[in-house]
Amino acid sequence: MKNLYLDTRVLDERASEKFGLSEELLMENAATAIANFIRKKFKKGERVLGVCGAGNNGADVLCALRMLGGEFECEFILASKNLKPLAIKQLERAKFAGVRENKEVENSLNSAKCLIDGLFGSGLNRALDQNLTNLISKINASPAYIIACDVPSGLSNDGKVLGACVKADATITMGAKKLALYSDAAKDYVGKIKVATLGVSSQNYERESDYHLLEKCDLILPNRKNQCVNKGNFGHAFIISGEHIGASNLCAKAAFAFGAGLVSVICEQGLNLPTHIMQASKISEKMNAGALGMGLGKKGVEELEVQNLKGKKLVLDADIFYSQKVLDLLSENCVLTPHPKEFCSLLKICKIADINVQTLQENRHAYAKVWSEKFKAVLVLKGANTIIAKEGQIYVMPYGKNALAKGGSGDVLSGLVLALLAQGYEPLDAAISATLAHALSLKNFGKNSYALEPTDIIKGVKCLRKR
Repeated sequence: MKNLYLDTRVLDERASEKFGLSEELLMENAATAIANFIRKKFKKGERVLGVCGAGNNGADVLCALRMLGGEFECEFILASKNLKPLAIKQLERAKFAGVRENKEVENSLNSAKCLIDGLFGSGLNRALDQNLTNLISKINASPAYIIACDVPSGLSNDGKVLGACVKADATITMGAKKLALYSDAAKDYVGKIKVATLGVSSQNYERESDYHLLEKCDLILPNRKNQCVNKGNFGHAFIISGEHIGASNLCAKAAFAFGAGLVSVICEQGLNLPTHIMQASKISEKMNAGALGMGLGKKGVEELEVQNLKGKKLVLDADIFYSQKVLDLLSENCVLTPHPKEFCSLLKICKIADINVQTLQENRHAYAKVWSEKFKAVLVLKGANTIIAKEGQIYVMPYGKNALAKGGSGDVLSGLVLALLAQGYEPLDAAISATLAHALSLKNFGKNSYALEPTDIIKGVKCLRKR
């Protein structure tokens, strides 16, 4: 996994102090990364347009255009006349290298092959005015390949879209990866993310962080190594069924497919379960991990005997987040898998916040962090970029796809977490590997994005390979 940072300015300052790298030298390194990216992707002589703001972000772009001048047809648009000192210096240098200003905004936007967005950096903290909103709309309508310098303009350092945002095909971020680029809102704007080193290695540039970006190599599959084993070696998972039996059925199928040795559905009424899934009327001592909440319904929650679940590793989902009983179940052996509305209810029950879904979505990392600092359980807050939180540490899983936005996907995820808990994974490890497996299961899904069925996820999980 990689570190993520709320703000890298402190890292820039440290690099300047420790390694004697001036702000201007850091800028030259940043611009070099942009210029080299363009050299690799575009043919010499093609039109490259920089859209520049007044600050260092615009200066980075002007610096890159100077480096490309002569090789490419380079032009710039100035969105502000009140340039900061470094931007003024870079503007003068760019002009000496033959980079021209183009004041015909729409024509220049429509004729450019490559457009570099340098309006604002990661320090933006105010809503954009109408003129800037209109300019960003025109940028997004351009047929050019759009590269965002550091972050797409309009994105705040905590990942909010401040009225409008440049929709980039690629973002070249400076120094280290920023948390803002991995908010749910950012997912439609950042494109492919690349990191530009600023004259020192990442090991020398970066410091410790509470925020982490999961990678594919963080997936640890429950592959069986020993041959002299039996089903009891891989745990006995149970799912408490309720009003909507389809949810518990999907959870059970996923748990079985992901390696649990035995899987039982707890229900009094007769169920039409697959032959490999057992049914039981009560929880036994041998059942070591359970899942509840999915499809349980109001009545099922009311009838739930919390005492019977003590000492079990648990996955909590769905309906349980609307009941005070969830407080009696929280422990270090729990993994919670709420979607945003359910997490809002949980926050209220836990007396942390009384907010709506929109407020949560704008502050997902912050609320997940606060909750995880108060409770020992592992939180999996589902979303476009799913968040896993444990004791104030935030892990972002960036591989989610819109095809997963279907009923039943969450039940499968709970089953995957359950399977790993049953097989002895620690709750945090189970949450990380299950969310990765859930997303990466779509690698070979060749149907339309709207066509996914929950069972397609289970099929995909069966085919995952060790990386």
